[in-house]
Amino acid sequence: MKTESYQIDNSTEYRRVKRILSKKTQPGKIMRFLMNAFESYRQARKLGWSRPWNKYNLTVFQSFRLNFSKDSVMHEQASRILQNHIAMPASAKHFIKELLADNEHLTGFVFVHDYQDGEQLYEGVTYSLGRVKDKKYRDRIDLILESPVYAGKSQGLSRIRVYIDPFMLAKEPLWSSTHSENLSHDVYELFDQLANCSWQWPAEAGRSWNHWTADYINYFGPRQKMLATSYFYQADRPKTRVQRRTEQAA
Repeated sequence: MKTESYQIDNSTEYRRVKRILSKKTQPGKIMRFLMNAFESYRQARKLGWSRPWNKYNLTVFQSFRLNFSKDSVMHEQASRILQNHIAMPASAKHFIKELLADNEHLTGFVFVHDYQDGEQLYEGVTYSLGRVKDKKYRDRIDLILESPVYAGKSQGLSRIRVYIDPFMLAKEPLWSSTHSENLSHDVYELFDQLANCSWQWPAEAGRSWNHWTADYINYFGPRQKMLATSYFYQADRPKTRVQRRTEQAA
């Protein structure tokens, strides 16, 4: 089994690898390449939450669960952005409306990340909504807000990326887009709130999402580059925190 070329090609091999991983008895290097092959198989079939845009050239260094009761104001803001502030096809709008209305099954997460987009480094945050579909598949919507980094300093929100990805046989999302102009007040406010959550939520019981599998997945881990100024959490470096725009205006 060559680590650089190993892929899971069928359900029998998938189940075998799943059994190996669940025992957690293999060396770390073996666990890592098996886990990434396992994730790639699941990702291609939308069996889990993983998607290509939150997998490559990216490091998620914080993961939190949304609590829709506690986070109602923020959730309403994100919902307005998705429904009213971004032009998109009718099919994407219909799916957003349907998912947001599914209170029984809707699940939410916040993922804070570093992202290397070609030559440009960004720090950012994903407001992620989804649900289990037909017991083993996943529907997913991601609203990603990002700040470019120059000379070690985060510059502030400059773009949003949107991915609308209901479970379908097609591997590509139903619709995706990137926006960097005419960002609304709600978008800036949501960025401020999520940046604040990055600093506040680590101390809140039950907020952080941790799973043993993250120890063996390439796109989870500590920050790759500590910044001179950052909107998002840097352990033991509170003085690097950039003030929220709403605080600056006060």
